[in-house]
Amino acid sequence: MEVNKINLVVFIREYPVGMAGTKRVQNFLDFLSLKGILINVISFRSHLPQPAVRGIYNTIPYINVGAGIDLKLSQLHKIIGYYFNGLRVITQCRKKGHHNIIYNYGGINVENLLFVLWAKLLGFKLIITIEEDYSFFGDDVKLISKFKNWSIKRFDFLNCRLSDAIIAISIHLRDKYLNLKVLNVSMIPVTAKMNFDQQKAHFNSPLQVVYAGSFADKDGVEILIEGFLSFNRAYRNAILILTGKSARQNYYAEKYKDEKDIHFRGFIEEREFYDLLRQADILCMCRSGSGFANAGFPFKLGEYLATGNPVICSRVSDVEYYLEDKDAYLIEPGKPEQVSEALKQITDNPEKARETGMNGLNKCIKYFSPETNGQLLLEVLISVANE
Repeated sequence: MEVNKINLVVFIREYPVGMAGTKRVQNFLDFLSLKGILINVISFRSHLPQPAVRGIYNTIPYINVGAGIDLKLSQLHKIIGYYFNGLRVITQCRKKGHHNIIYNYGGINVENLLFVLWAKLLGFKLIITIEEDYSFFGDDVKLISKFKNWSIKRFDFLNCRLSDAIIAISIHLRDKYLNLKVLNVSMIPVTAKMNFDQQKAHFNSPLQVVYAGSFADKDGVEILIEGFLSFNRAYRNAILILTGKSARQNYYAEKYKDEKDIHFRGFIEEREFYDLLRQADILCMCRSGSGFANAGFPFKLGEYLATGNPVICSRVSDVEYYLEDKDAYLIEPGKPEQVSEALKQITDNPEKARETGMNGLNKCIKYFSPETNGQLLLEVLISVANE
């Protein structure tokens, strides 16, 4: 079929500025746009500052609907306007003579259900990407977030009934929806653009250990911090830099406020963020061993490996499906002493660390490149369009 007859409309929360999920989608869209697919992005209720309400990012048009609106009774009039505006924008995105497809980032929940149903009524096919299994979620979050997460679990049957295809990020999620009798299920892992400049000849002084991501229970941030502190009591020339936006970050920042070698940077802009990853000496992904951590897949792992720097990585989810011990410093989840030992191994043998980093880069090129995974998504789009 002619792929330029595909009209793809993306539903997402944050765009074009966002976290790892936003970058994953952007990597896909950059690839698909080169294939001639017509693409529009609709961002719903973005809470991160965006460059404009409507604009173009890397040739792809986007519009932010309801930016900054909170789901509170005091903003009821804004909420009503937000939903009407969203329905109007979706209607305008439909193209006659095209295969109209919605790519919904994340499962159906109480907030996006109306938009999904409206798109289906307009004749859109629906692809849903699932990246977490909220049946395992148990973090202490705000009430409105608890309600939204509850709705994701309760509405999971709608993912099966309304979707024309489901894309899962992990083997667990793929098998879950296959067992629920979804006919079109594909697995596409994390996606990362190559971020390798040149390999450093020596470590920075002080040594830069970096974590980037969220601060949920699954992320094992406290495990990383305790492991780093134990290592640095002997090494005494390292700093731990943590970036990302999360309410939970404030808890850790307060708890470790007297540790001068721990730096909480918060959310940083894209160019600065990728510079930080490249300049780092060691990148850490030290997840807990929870069911929630094992059901999905660590988003940042691809971006870490793409730098060619040595990576410390917990053996969770599908990590060992893609990586061996020669590709990264694999540790057991929930073990700060193994974080400390991995840091020691890297600093004691920098030549092996550099070799490991390059092996990880090669695995990233093989499994996580936008070209590899973009082609997988393109095949899903074609299969849905042809139904």
